[in-house]
Amino acid sequence: MGNGTASPEVVDALFDGMRNLYGAKFEKQWGEFDEHGVWGAELAHLAIGNLERGFHRLRGEIRDAARSGDTAWPPQPAAFAAMCEPRPEDIGLPTVDAAWREACAHCHAPDEWRWSHEAVQMAGQTVGWREIHGTTAQSVRARLEKRFEREYGALVNRVMSGQPLQAQGLIESDATRNRAELAERASCEAAQQQAEAAGLPHRMNASQGLAMLKAATGRA
Repeated sequence: MGNGTASPEVVDALFDGMRNLYGAKFEKQWGEFDEHGVWGAELAHLAIGNLERGFHRLRGEIRDAARSGDTAWPPQPAAFAAMCEPRPEDIGLPTVDAAWREACAHCHAPDEWRWSHEAVQMAGQTVGWREIHGTTAQSVRARLEKRFEREYGALVNRVMSGQPLQAQGLIESDATRNRAELAERASCEAAQQQAEAAGLPHRMNASQGLAMLKAATGRA
């Protein structure tokens, strides 16, 4: 696995960190190391920067559980992998919930609202402003919300990967763009840069990435 991804040594460091967090509960469930390769297989697509993000989120969950008097249990590999993935708020975009609330609040006049991000507007437009505005049945509204989440998630992924949010059929020069359009493009470029920074920097080699993960998990 290249560029600091979940090699056996990285998974070993992660296991050490999990034992630091959960004690015997983790080792009893998963052992001292990833004997059957379950964790390595589930995390293989993630950079070390992503693993560090997931580990920090686990710490947050444990703190929240302690505050409420609950017991935090070790995650399943797939659940931890999901925690490692970037979220819209990691790159300055609205959360899914915030984006849906914004779409609902301004679905009656979408062209008159200055959207927090183009992805929110595009997701709402795809679902249908008339449908969002005119639907009162809870079951139907829940389906619309789920569809919005899918559409918005797909658009966020495009921003994260640096892909355009819409077809580039007509390429305009900066001279023909208004200030709002230039600001929106700058926002997308900034989000792309933050997305790149959220993962493992290209200049970081595997050894440096492993050292970073060990520091995050308290193993260093």
